[in-house]
Amino acid sequence: MSYKSDIRKADRMVEAEKFPSVILIDNCNACNLRCSMCDHPNVKQYRKIQLMDWSLYTKIIDEIAIERPDARVWQIFFGDPFMCRDIAKRIEYAKSKGLTDVVLNTNGVLMKPEKAEAVIRAGLDALYVGIDSATAETYDKIRIGGNFEKAVANVLAYRDLLKKVGKPEQKLFVQFVESEVNQDEVEPFKRFWNEQGVNIKVRPKVSWAGLVSADNLQDNDDVVRRPCYWLMQTANICADGRFALCSVDVHCRVPSGDVNTHSIKELWQQGPLKEYRKMHNEGRFDELPEMCRRCSDWQSAYADYQLAK
Repeated sequence: MSYKSDIRKADRMVEAEKFPSVILIDNCNACNLRCSMCDHPNVKQYRKIQLMDWSLYTKIIDEIAIERPDARVWQIFFGDPFMCRDIAKRIEYAKSKGLTDVVLNTNGVLMKPEKAEAVIRAGLDALYVGIDSATAETYDKIRIGGNFEKAVANVLAYRDLLKKVGKPEQKLFVQFVESEVNQDEVEPFKRFWNEQGVNIKVRPKVSWAGLVSADNLQDNDDVVRRPCYWLMQTANICADGRFALCSVDVHCRVPSGDVNTHSIKELWQQGPLKEYRKMHNEGRFDELPEMCRRCSDWQSAYADYQLAK
């Protein structure tokens, strides 16, 4: 498997016209690591580090419960959920409202067993843990400030807790973001986690709309561009309530509405995001905001999954 993105796979671009099928909620935009493929160290240049207010969070969940309870709802956008003290409470609230696909992504370093058990008991549907390597040496090059042994141990503890206190439908995945640094470790990674009975997700690297280097992506001028999956399907809500342009607009450089003053449905159907989606569908890429116009991350809008045997 080459780490170069295969744009033939970037075909998940059907538009969610009435309401987004995926919602990312920035419950906490703080992170404990400074990963090489991430621009989180620069987040303070654009927005403050904060928790989302509980009242705003419940407003968002209540609307999703009415409009699309089967939407995939990520409880984090650009931080680590285990820096949010009440993340289990937030998951429990979403599940109590009837949401059927509540998920988390984390680097796993802070995921102590007691925290893991809390989110499992709260009803979390799926957890994705980014490790990105099969060896501590490669991990240290990517997950700056992390601890390979601790992350692996925490994943295995979560696996065991799922068997003990979880339900069969609750899932666990380890994630591998493939790049030039770790491309030789994809197969060893798969072998190890298959032996541990843990599901695997391998996905291409993104540049976060040009903020970090991503050699797997081609220049937009050299390929036939396609509409972007993230723009077509996802609503991305920052901790302060602003709508970001898309899932790679992690600093909200192109604010596209505010859920403090409008509903998700209003912003999705009547706000600037609707016009941007129309531009994508009609191939009017030269009319998009500069960040979107130049972005090549649409090429990485796919992933390969391997379920544990």
